[in-house]
Amino acid sequence: MVDKLKKISSRRIIAGTAMALVALFVFSGLFSFVTETAARKNGSLSTQTMQAQDFAWSGIAVKDGAVITTDNDPQMIAEYTGKITSIKMYMESSVHPGEMTVYYTQPGDRAFSVHKRLWLVPVRGQPGWFMVETPVKNITSLRIDPTMYAGNVLDFGDIVINSEKTFGEYFSVSYGDFFNLFLYTGVVSSVLKFLQEMLKKEFD
Repeated sequence: MVDKLKKISSRRIIAGTAMALVALFVFSGLFSFVTETAARKNGSLSTQTMQAQDFAWSGIAVKDGAVITTDNDPQMIAEYTGKITSIKMYMESSVHPGEMTVYYTQPGDRAFSVHKRLWLVPVRGQPGWFMVETPVKNITSLRIDPTMYAGNVLDFGDIVINSEKTFGEYFSVSYGDFFNLFLYTGVVSSVLKFLQEMLKKEFD
């Protein structure tokens, strides 16, 4: 057994690591599909569509019929109870919004914290849509920071909580996923190669 491990080539280590990570990605997609489907059937997960007006605004105002940010930390806050798997928001802005973040609180939290923060990113092929996907339980409130800049004119559309996905969407791949695959394949295979070399020294 030890001799076989010592003879594994670097190419096989890299290939095996990559295949293991792909298998983990597929398993994660299947797990999300099964758990979310079950949650929708038992009523613990549902889709909710909100509008910007459903949130309390800070640093955002209506001027001459337009929604505009009045400082560099505009916030939209709303009470929300339950589980979140995704937040999808439509928004157009007069200038690039910069970093778009979502904060959430859970039971016992006194305020929003950077330790419970998510990032909205553009949805590929859907101009104006931004989304974050992450399973978080026991939410008590949400805060969306739609832009980093004052004077930004915003035009909001639907804000969809827990949007339903097709089976294939559980396995959708982004450019970031490819980057992570290459990154983690390199890191993990390097660690395995190091352990292999240690094994050789130990038993030679």
